[in-house]
Amino acid sequence: MITIRCDKCEKPLSVEDSLAGSKIACPHCGDINVVPSQASPGSASTPDRAAAAGFPPDSGPEQRVRLIRPAVVRAHPFTMLGLWSLILLSLIGLVYLGLVKNSTAWGVASAVVLVIVLIVMAVWKLVSLAETLEITNKRSILRRGIFSRSTTEVVHNDIRNFQISQTFIQRILRVGTIGISSAGQDAVEIVMHDAARPDEVRRIIDLYRPI
Repeated sequence: MITIRCDKCEKPLSVEDSLAGSKIACPHCGDINVVPSQASPGSASTPDRAAAAGFPPDSGPEQRVRLIRPAVVRAHPFTMLGLWSLILLSLIGLVYLGLVKNSTAWGVASAVVLVIVLIVMAVWKLVSLAETLEITNKRSILRRGIFSRSTTEVVHNDIRNFQISQTFIQRILRVGTIGISSAGQDAVEIVMHDAARPDEVRRIIDLYRPI
């Protein structure tokens, strides 16, 4: 038998040896706990799941595995369609009404709409570039900001909760919100919206977790 303490309620749990390395739900509070493996991660008897899957090995120096940015177009298809429609209509208005029909008022209005839409799209793109989630073979690091910078990181061995939130449309488009938290924190430390292929992100991180 293996005896552990629940991460949340701290009550002792006794599990069978065959469950070593797996996850169990605490019967007292329902929290998911990881049963430690009998062989320590990285030992010779423990296979390197990440290396076997074609990713950088779990052991050795820290290496980047994946760099993720918000998927702006895929996450907001209807908004992007509306913005591109406004660009097309404003160009038509600028050429046809402003130049062909010689309507100064309509030409100026079309040009103003075009400039506003282009500015909105440029700012939106700039904001998306200011947020990155870097996954290494040791930790996940969320960085935000261009001129100022905030950084949050969680070591993979400490991850106890990985959340994915998706609407029906987001499931079809394969985007969603990722939440990562460690055993030492009640709140979710890393939250990234509009992440592309969140299920694949979880699969990659799980390769480096002791589960």
